Amino acid sequence: MNELAKRNAERRRQVEAFRDELIAAHGARSEPRFEEYPLPLLKKRISDSLSERWGHGRLDVQLDRIDRETFGGDLALKVPQLLQDGGPKTFIQQHLPWIVETLRGEAFSGDIAAIQTKGMYINLTLTDRWLLRSAQKVADLGARFGRSGLEEDQTILVDYSSPNVAKVLHAGHIRSTIIGHVLCNLHEACGALVYRVNHINDFGGFGFTLEGYFRFKDRFPKDIRESERLIEVYKVRRTLERFVEGETAFESMEDSDRELLARYLPEVTSLETLKAAYDEFLAASDARFAALEKGRREEVELWALMVDWSLADFEQFYDSLGIQIDLVLGESFYFQAGDELIDECLRSGQAVHYTEAEAEADIAVLDATLARQEITDGERRKQTELIRKDIGAVVIPLGDGERLVVRRADGLSIYATRDLGAIRLRRELFDPTGFTYVVGQEQRTHFARLFKAAYVIGLAAPDQVRFQHIYFGFYVDARTGRKLSSRNSVANVNHLLAEARRHFRAKSAERGDMSEEELDITARQLAVGSVVFNDLKQDIKGPVEINSEAIDATITGFENAGGAYVVYTACRARSILRKHGAPPPPADSIENPEIDTQEAHLLTRIQQIPERIASAAEQSNPTLLIRHLLEIAGLYNSYYARAQVIVDGVANPSRLLITAAVAQSLINALRICHVECPVRM
Repeated sequence: MNELAKRNAERRRQVEAFRDELIAAHGARSEPRFEEYPLPLLKKRISDSLSERWGHGRLDVQLDRIDRETFGGDLALKVPQLLQDGGPKTFIQQHLPWIVETLRGEAFSGDIAAIQTKGMYINLTLTDRWLLRSAQKVADLGARFGRSGLEEDQTILVDYSSPNVAKVLHAGHIRSTIIGHVLCNLHEACGALVYRVNHINDFGGFGFTLEGYFRFKDRFPKDIRESERLIEVYKVRRTLERFVEGETAFESMEDSDRELLARYLPEVTSLETLKAAYDEFLAASDARFAALEKGRREEVELWALMVDWSLADFEQFYDSLGIQIDLVLGESFYFQAGDELIDECLRSGQAVHYTEAEAEADIAVLDATLARQEITDGERRKQTELIRKDIGAVVIPLGDGERLVVRRADGLSIYATRDLGAIRLRRELFDPTGFTYVVGQEQRTHFARLFKAAYVIGLAAPDQVRFQHIYFGFYVDARTGRKLSSRNSVANVNHLLAEARRHFRAKSAERGDMSEEELDITARQLAVGSVVFNDLKQDIKGPVEINSEAIDATITGFENAGGAYVVYTACRARSILRKHGAPPPPADSIENPEIDTQEAHLLTRIQQIPERIASAAEQSNPTLLIRHLLEIAGLYNSYYARAQVIVDGVANPSRLLITAAVAQSLINALRICHVECPVRM
């Protein structure tokens, strides 16, 4: 067994041990049943009663939240099956009377205070007692409110963050980390067994890094860290590529490029010598990578050190966000599985060597498409170049002229080799029902083909395993709208977090009654919470603006995005409870409760939180939950300004219970969004 195989065998043992611990912990969990929350329970009871009265099978009803002042009720009841049976007119004449009669029966007297019909619409006003009991449900569940077992039969693997070893961490990795982490929280809150996987690129392109390090080790500046040496090698590679590919004219070389080449490749004096140096470097790098694939000790030992250097840098970023990812598994872990899989596919005929004849046939199809004016001449040229580049490579045909290249013509592995190997190994180790990849939008074509290939070669069946690629927008300069560079984006976000901590620490210190430790904890929680909340509040496919030249304005903008506002609302509600000094009285002990329109609106919104968590998980969209929390915060702050909870030391019991429900529900939901509420603000 070679050195690389030995390392992977040991890593597998560690992964299996972690998996077993996670499965045991998951089995010990007991989440609330979604159907037992007040709104789903009421919906089920209505559905049961109407179905029994109808007598022709199960009726699935809908309950949509509405506003009392506008629509004369709290919930709008819809029965789609009966509406489809003859349309609105038949529904009003034949079904509406018996539906209303059923709901006005004794079974719902404690839940429904009034029923108002307008045409085919049925609006329900909930009783004060039902609303107070819904607040009691929040208190009874405590930290478990919002969670459910809706996905308890699912195993979800989320692949996110995925930085490149020996390169600069960039904005895509930052957004991927935030979005992926919160998606994991959402699935766990719905009862799923979740594997959080950081799929680091520690293999692809490493031939250049190894070769460059061996060549340049005596030429690196003496005062730079080991991880920075790897970035120096990458800079040399990218500089050579820019000139070879014509992105930059040799005659217009900037001083920084000239200094870089003079340090590491002094033999480069013209475009011809640069191309020659590049070709020689490329060949030597391929040889290094082949040696790494074969597990030669010299390459494997240096490669392992390089990975450790980069991971140490990455951890600083994860620590600043307070995020730890369970499994850090590099491409190298999946290489052997991918290589063996491609060999099997070649033997079975599911993968083939792409021949020149096949390439010419595909080019002929392109020509016909061009003749029909369905593509431009430029698109035809670009696609023809890609087709010719694939000649001799191993491909998996996907149908309709599509293919996934899975091995280079020279036999070396590529990203697709290892991505397919990852799917096979992850299926073997974790048996997930769903794979979620949180990776930038530039990888959309790759993942679409990867998922097709996984189904084509039988790694998964569409009715058993769900693949999805969640992509996101870039961090952009607030002034120009341009995507931030890799180097600037991370430097700016790290700087932003540091400055945000300073900003919130100063604001908290104005209270004058917090210890240094409390100030540090509060500042970190508010800084991270504001950055995360701002990121998730907007459409994740849209851009996030950062004004690096006006950092105070950016922090203020993040604060105004609402994260600090929702946290403040939760802390305000919690401070009222602290001032009262005792738990709210149970709902059933409160005599003659009177719940007004604003309170009803607030309580029904709180009862929608479990549904919003479930929807955000199902649609892989944390924004659904974030915006709902903003609405609750706005409602409570308006309510608090109008209706004081404690007057002259005496607490209104209904308002106290409502306040407890607000505090607990917001704290729970914010935690799922990776936003922590300080003990005091």
